[in-house]
Amino acid sequence: AFAFGPAEVTVIAGDARETLPAWPGAADAWFLDGFSPAKNPELWSDRLMAEVARHTAPGGSFASYTAAGHVRRALASAGFEVERASGHGTKRHMSRGILKGAP
Repeated sequence: AFAFGPAEVTVIAGDARETLPAWPGAADAWFLDGFSPAKNPELWSDRLMAEVARHTAPGGSFASYTAAGHVRRALASAGFEVERASGHGTKRHMSRGILKGAP
């Protein structure tokens, strides 16, 4: 863990399918990009996206370079309000969202 300006960053090494369910914390923001869903589908499963939601603080958000429909649907099923947005650089689209029920 380290401070990065006003943010506190926690890096957890290991397979997210194992480390995230065991992590006792809650994130304010997630940057989800474990390679593309086509190349690394196990990091984009419904089960893992549900764990992301479970470990998101009230008002928490996510952003991802991926705009894959099944990823957006998994995040929506997990409880996020999801939108496809314009991407950055050469990336045409990306996804972002906020956990539903947040103030």
